Amino acid sequence: MTDRRPQFVWMLVARAGTLVMGILASVVVARALPPEERGTYYMAVSVATAAMALGHLSVEHAQTAMWSEKRQRLSLSANSVPLGLTVGTVAAVLAIGLGLVFQGHGNTPDVWLLTTACAGVPLGTGVLYGTNITLLRDRTHVAGWAMLMSAVAQCMCLIVLGLSGLLTVQMVVAAWVASYTVSLAVLIAAGGVTMGRPNLRLAGATCVKGLRFHAGTAAGYLLLRSDVFLLNALSGPREVGIYTLAVTLAELSRLAVDVFAQVTLSLQFDDTAGDSAVVTARIVRFMVLLGVASALTTVVAVAALITTLYGHAYADAATLVAWLVPGVVLLSAGRPLSSFLLRKRSSRVIVLPSLTALVVNAGLNALLIPAWGAVGCAIASTVAYTSLIGIQVVYFSRMSGIGWRCLLPTSAEATRFTMEVKRHCRELHIGRVS
Repeated sequence: MTDRRPQFVWMLVARAGTLVMGILASVVVARALPPEERGTYYMAVSVATAAMALGHLSVEHAQTAMWSEKRQRLSLSANSVPLGLTVGTVAAVLAIGLGLVFQGHGNTPDVWLLTTACAGVPLGTGVLYGTNITLLRDRTHVAGWAMLMSAVAQCMCLIVLGLSGLLTVQMVVAAWVASYTVSLAVLIAAGGVTMGRPNLRLAGATCVKGLRFHAGTAAGYLLLRSDVFLLNALSGPREVGIYTLAVTLAELSRLAVDVFAQVTLSLQFDDTAGDSAVVTARIVRFMVLLGVASALTTVVAVAALITTLYGHAYADAATLVAWLVPGVVLLSAGRPLSSFLLRKRSSRVIVLPSLTALVVNAGLNALLIPAWGAVGCAIASTVAYTSLIGIQVVYFSRMSGIGWRCLLPTSAEATRFTMEVKRHCRELHIGRVS
């Protein structure tokens, strides 16, 4: 396997910086807004994010599936941003319309707040398509800069507003929208995507191909976020405010795992790297090791620091993180399996796992939220994520001939990984002492 350490280190630094900015921003928001108002802000952003997730037509999956055709790559890159802005605008308009229809029902945020949030949908869709092209072109440093600068811009806006006493729910949402503008600008300026005349015929073909995968993508999003909507409707904004903070903190455990998935994505499409299935299995094994270490670190750190950073009003988030982290890490470690299945261009093996897991998630949420509130949400999510990965493993094994045990790290790999972690810890300790 090609040495990916430089890209991994850079993306890890970029993601770590992004997460630091995100944690700082979440602290500023939690200190300025009570759980109820944080829940209102998060629901407005969730509606906009839902518009992106349900309206982006899975074009990024089509880009990935079509990337093997080298003659199309330049046009796919040139199409990415204009197509994202166009598709995102349509999705935003539809979301605002639905917001008007459901005003006054299910604790829906007011229409002006929703309109502000939905202004980020075209920008976010452009970032989604553009970032995928950037990673497929093996320009991970550009993707890292775009991500990092976006987080810095959002965090700085929130800090300035907080210090000036102007941090309201509306302004928090506006800062979220502005962060997408920065990310898109960096992707374009740094050459992550090639700007040129769009190929309308290829754009149409990309959308059509994306729609083949879109049921699975939409189900995958709803799997991740439908619990927030159900919790909001059944328990109210306060529970949403605490639960969504727990989700944000639990996703810290994805840092190293997601970075490794990003920097190795191009290897799964590199004909010189050997059998794609074998490469995928090696990537997954290492990601499982990273995930276990990340999960343990996250749970311990959150339990120790939650009240110090966020206050006693958010103390219950620590318990929720412990329930969420196993599923979050498992879901991240399974990303290479999704990429492998995408390369095979079979929409069934993409759609069915997500739809099945969504049904499991919705059913468990409906059963557990009335009894256990946010804890029920967390349990339902972890069980559903596990079912999704389980089905993907079955498909991967059938299509590749590689048994599921080959996706688990061996004792020798675990020993080497542990030794590497200890060595780096000693080096850091020596560096501090000196």
